[in-house]
Amino acid sequence: MAINRRDLLVAAATTGVLATSTAARSQVLRSPKAPTVDPSVLVDTAQGRVRGYRDRDVRIFKGIPYASDTGGAARFLPPGPPPSWSGTRSCLNWGPVCPQVARTGWWNDEEAWLFHWDDGYGGEDCLRLNVWGRVDARNAPVMVWIHGGGYTAGSSQELAGYDGTRMAANHGVIFVSVNHRLGPLGYMDLSEVGGSAYAQSGNAGVLDLVAALRWVKTNIAAFGGDPNRVTIFGQSGGGSKVSTLMGMPAAAGLFHRAMIHSGASLLANDTDRARAFTREVLAELGIGKEMFRLQSIPTAALIDAGQKVTRRLSAGQPTNLTIGGPRRRAPGWSPVVDGVTIPEAPFAERAPAISAKVPLVVGCVRDESGGVLPDMDEAELLKRMANVPADRRGDALAAFRDAFPGLPSGHLSRIMAAMSQRNNAVQFANLKTAQGTPAYTWYMTFACPSLEGRWGSFHCIDIPFATDNVERWSTATGNTPGAQALGQAMSGAWAAFAHTGNPSIKGLTWPAHDARVPTMVYDNTTRVVMDPAGAARRAVMPA
Repeated sequence: MAINRRDLLVAAATTGVLATSTAARSQVLRSPKAPTVDPSVLVDTAQGRVRGYRDRDVRIFKGIPYASDTGGAARFLPPGPPPSWSGTRSCLNWGPVCPQVARTGWWNDEEAWLFHWDDGYGGEDCLRLNVWGRVDARNAPVMVWIHGGGYTAGSSQELAGYDGTRMAANHGVIFVSVNHRLGPLGYMDLSEVGGSAYAQSGNAGVLDLVAALRWVKTNIAAFGGDPNRVTIFGQSGGGSKVSTLMGMPAAAGLFHRAMIHSGASLLANDTDRARAFTREVLAELGIGKEMFRLQSIPTAALIDAGQKVTRRLSAGQPTNLTIGGPRRRAPGWSPVVDGVTIPEAPFAERAPAISAKVPLVVGCVRDESGGVLPDMDEAELLKRMANVPADRRGDALAAFRDAFPGLPSGHLSRIMAAMSQRNNAVQFANLKTAQGTPAYTWYMTFACPSLEGRWGSFHCIDIPFATDNVERWSTATGNTPGAQALGQAMSGAWAAFAHTGNPSIKGLTWPAHDARVPTMVYDNTTRVVMDPAGAARRAVMPA
């Protein structure tokens, strides 16, 4: 069975969530007898002094609060200002991650070995960020990484590719990663039952990201960063959050470049739909309009109720393996296009005017799933092309066999299903280019060499190459000389974009998007190709 990471992250047994930590954790060092600390790992922020640690020439700070605790009476509300402290706050370890569904991937031996996640510990005081930067950094460009997992799962520490040490050391950037609210804590629209105080509750999770960017604007210069050269980038759900931020008035001016990995998707949740889903969840919980009960109910119960309602309402809907055309987004937690916080769905009809001057890099990977290949014949493959008009299916299949020769039908089905991400990326680039601002597209066809190649160009394989973590995530990359070269090319381009707004590097010019669809193809040989697999892509493009 083919496995899609996002499905695995958001699917879970109805019991078991990352538990909310109830133990008080004092992080402020007050002892006058404390030994002398290396002054290079002390930074004064607007909220107080923080202490990090060094990995050779890189300073690392983890778990810095960028907004106030979101538990108790603050649950579902917009993020509040970050706390201040006296003395020195120890920021050596990851902060809490948002409570979420228990990960089921641990039960799959291959997948657990491949991803070797770090799931951390859960708690509602989760608005924390992490900073990596060289000791000698001055006015360095800033790259803010937004994790994947859809809108219900994930954290800033879950994958080896999220580490910022090498981007800071080798590419001269300040690397920032963030945790934020997810699932019902981040996207439960209570505007119908909670009054004006909860008007933005359906977008609390993305408002958290705005708060993180405000913290960056205020504080990043103290870490050697340039608040006027901030790049936001993310993969899967993180990429979708990037495009959402591009359409939020509250985020205007807080970032200057944007990059989307396998996340060029459209928001489909409006106020009516979000409120209807909330009503179903409240009914599952047996709660009416008693906000005090919602603020005190265990996070496990909230998450479990949302999972049950999602499964019930999603029964019979197309899966991520349905090939071609638009897909209806399954019911569940996601940002709400409410006309205020998010005025319109970004990139649904046009690139957001709010970020009109922000250049964009957007792309995806070939397979977007992985695992044991499904065993199917051509009849089954054609059946899965339910979103392609019947009279076009034969030609579409021929185009894919020509573009990806020699692959069995099961593997071809994965690539065909993933082509919707490629089409979305091209469309985002079209709309951004129409604004008169450059866009750049990429397509990764490098296949994971581990596990007899079954995982192919799986969802997430681009991350370690883009963040210069080829060795750190060797189970995915193979860490061969070829993989190292690919990582140098891709991370170099990402850093160049952060530095200048153009991803071209020495010896590898990257043309801006135009009608020819010039695309940087990342594989054992990295090169520019005009609309790679273009005939296949167009064969499953929505009408």
